[in-house]
Amino acid sequence: MTPDEMIDGYVAEVVLLLPHRQRADVARELRDLIAQEVADAAETRPGRADDAVAAVLTGFGRPAEVAARYRAPIVVIDPADSRRLFTLAAGGAVLIWAGALLGGLIEHRDLPAALDEATPWLFGWLGLLVTWFAVAAWWRRRRPVPVWRPRPVPTDRISRPGRVAALVFYVAGTLALVYPATMLELISGGQAAPQAYTALAYDDDFLAVRGPVVLGLLVLSLVLQAVTIGQGRRMPWNRHSEPILGLIMCAVLTWVVSEPVFVTSLADRTAKEIVALLILISLAGLAFSLRRDRVRQAVLGRG
Repeated sequence: MTPDEMIDGYVAEVVLLLPHRQRADVARELRDLIAQEVADAAETRPGRADDAVAAVLTGFGRPAEVAARYRAPIVVIDPADSRRLFTLAAGGAVLIWAGALLGGLIEHRDLPAALDEATPWLFGWLGLLVTWFAVAAWWRRRRPVPVWRPRPVPTDRISRPGRVAALVFYVAGTLALVYPATMLELISGGQAAPQAYTALAYDDDFLAVRGPVVLGLLVLSLVLQAVTIGQGRRMPWNRHSEPILGLIMCAVLTWVVSEPVFVTSLADRTAKEIVALLILISLAGLAFSLRRDRVRQAVLGRG
């Protein structure tokens, strides 16, 4: 192959990777650059012309790399969004697998099989994320650059009214768990069917061990919430105790749904599904809380 044929072949491979409107100009410019490089190489290192051309083309790089220098890259997801995409993908995968494991425990199915059944949901979540971020990147490139507006930095201060409302809600929920028949009577005004009271009867094994453990953790959580409301802010001990207590609660609730809770199957399955949903929400809330604390520590420069 002659030196001219080598250059023509190289230029052809490059321009075939470019849009049609660019090919003629790029081919002309690239051929001139190569010719200049070959001429310079021949002056400094006399020798065979084909060897000089081969050395110059090797120095230019692969045709795909050269073509990439002449065109704007096709960016599906903005680089600035890559970390957030990875975080959401990993967090969603954890929640999907956790939900699959909880579903396997509730239905007493083989756990590896439950994880396999969750695979389509995992790929669906990843596809949804990629689509969302791709559309967001496309939309962002076609809009004017937005004006940055400051947002408040996460602090240790809490909203007392919000915490009090949450505490009242949790206390009511705890009482409903301890006295389900009484709460049903209050809600229905004593008009509920007898079967409804029978359906809310707890399993004896649950009342013997798992129930008291859950109740103890709930009371401890309520006490800590009340103390935090009294302080008006999250103290250093809150940042350590709350995640630990939350993880313990999720572990205990997972243990709870592994065995019967109510005597009737319908009430038992419904309660376990609600508990499983609460576990997943709690895990997501813990992850958000830990991230908020890390941001606050980084901004304020203290632990």
